[in-house]
Amino acid sequence: MKILVIGTWKKEKAKECWEEANKLGELLAKNNHILVSGGGTGISELVVNSYKKNKGKKYIAYFPSKEEMEKVGEEKGPEPDKIVETNVDYPERNIIMVKNCEGIIALHGGLGTLTEIIHAVKDYNKKVSVIDKGELASLIKLIPELKEKVFLTSNVKEALNNLK
Repeated sequence: MKILVIGTWKKEKAKECWEEANKLGELLAKNNHILVSGGGTGISELVVNSYKKNKGKKYIAYFPSKEEMEKVGEEKGPEPDKIVETNVDYPERNIIMVKNCEGIIALHGGLGTLTEIIHAVKDYNKKVSVIDKGELASLIKLIPELKEKVFLTSNVKEALNNLK
């Protein structure tokens, strides 16, 4: 299964979910899932490092244009097995990633991550699990339609199992 992992690319913020990110990377690798991410730092980097350490079979990164990454100061994370250069801005890149996965797990993000979740459940009917920690989970709980469609859990294994 192709699983998209989303969340903050800010390293300091991502550290708050280090344990969950590490466990998620391990579970994705051990269950032979293909890992998909935006290819940057933060949550993506933490999950990818664990995924690779646990011999994950394939990691695909979708990058926005280089100019967009430079504008916000995001850096590229660990080397992917496959690179998809979208050459578009973040919102368009995010939609492309959502369309090209089979399930989504979100860990600690903000409005950008929230928009990915909205597209996933509203436009593409994808299953989404969110780790119930931080501002992203709080935002999900405030929106009735999202609260109904998104699986919230503090357990990473449950989050992954929800996507099946």
